Amino acid sequence: MAENTCANPVWPCAMTGAVATLAGFPDICVIIHGSSGCYYYPRSLLKVPLFSTYLLESEIVFGTIDRLHEVVTEVAATGRPIAVVNTCVPALTGEDLKTAFSEETAMFVDAPGFCGNAEQGAVKAFEAMMPDVAADRPGINIDGINLLDLFWRGNLHETERLLALLGIPVAVRFCRDTWKNLRKGAAPVTVSANSSYASGVGTCIGSMLFPDMPKTIDRCLAQFPNADADAVLAEHQRAEEQMFYSCDKYLRKYTPPVVAVAAQESYAVFAKAMMERYFGSDVPVIFARDRPAPEVPYSVNSAEINADIAAAEPDLILGSTFEAAACRKAAFFGITPPDRSRVSVAARPLAGVEGGLVLIEGALNALMNRHAAEEKKR
Repeated sequence: MAENTCANPVWPCAMTGAVATLAGFPDICVIIHGSSGCYYYPRSLLKVPLFSTYLLESEIVFGTIDRLHEVVTEVAATGRPIAVVNTCVPALTGEDLKTAFSEETAMFVDAPGFCGNAEQGAVKAFEAMMPDVAADRPGINIDGINLLDLFWRGNLHETERLLALLGIPVAVRFCRDTWKNLRKGAAPVTVSANSSYASGVGTCIGSMLFPDMPKTIDRCLAQFPNADADAVLAEHQRAEEQMFYSCDKYLRKYTPPVVAVAAQESYAVFAKAMMERYFGSDVPVIFARDRPAPEVPYSVNSAEINADIAAAEPDLILGSTFEAAACRKAAFFGITPPDRSRVSVAARPLAGVEGGLVLIEGALNALMNRHAAEEKKR
């Protein structure tokens, strides 16, 4: 497992993934049991309130249980639920950290960074929360919302909007909801905005990414016979016409762009399908960062990814700014962290109808800016 962390320096570790999952419930107090570095890294990424034991060298040598007990006791005074997330150094010392508090006081998530990547940490957080499925809970769960996703807020808003048009109420949002709502139990059925962050709660009936929407809506209608899909399907059709029109306008002047993609498996498959359908693109380079997948080669070796991208000489890179550095003359649109090419404060989605439009719009603008820069040099 340690090899995974060492070989994948551009992707968050399991501890960060667990913290991101738990922090999606704002009423949970998340305590990171580790050094200041293990606190500030997820704090800077997630930009939400977190707590930490801020372990010192002496505490690592003589034991960390007393320090953890002290912090848990102080935080417990808030009356809010507590989650303690373990980090690498305390995990290696072998202490029984659960003796620092009772199960009623706090839940314990043993997700040190060396046990895998962010998605594996999210799984460990879900196991600790143990959300129940209530057969009589009305509505549908929204899955795949994670604070590490650049598009989580937009995905949540867009998925809620589309479900409202369908007339299907939302039960629990994984993970941007309240602990109180989670304790009521999840609905038996789930749709996903980003399947790379799957909770495993309920029966997932499909993805809300643009190419998957028609089949997902059909399954929604099978589960909820009173739902009305006319408005959503009409939106989907109008968006598709708009994307074909805008891309065709681009293709009248330029050849189909060669595209390189490196992202989470769900977004990588989505981006490849969109670029092939609307631009007629060749996508010779595609990598999943998070897990092996039948459709996408898997690599955590940034040197290997960047070498393949440079060799392909793409016109457009869809990924992070690490991949953008592999071919600086290519146009770039960020779909996975880190994206240092722009300030992102608005709730932009990649899921749903608007998410499809966001990807095509971003790709078109990046390509047009690249062509304008090249023409200016001549």
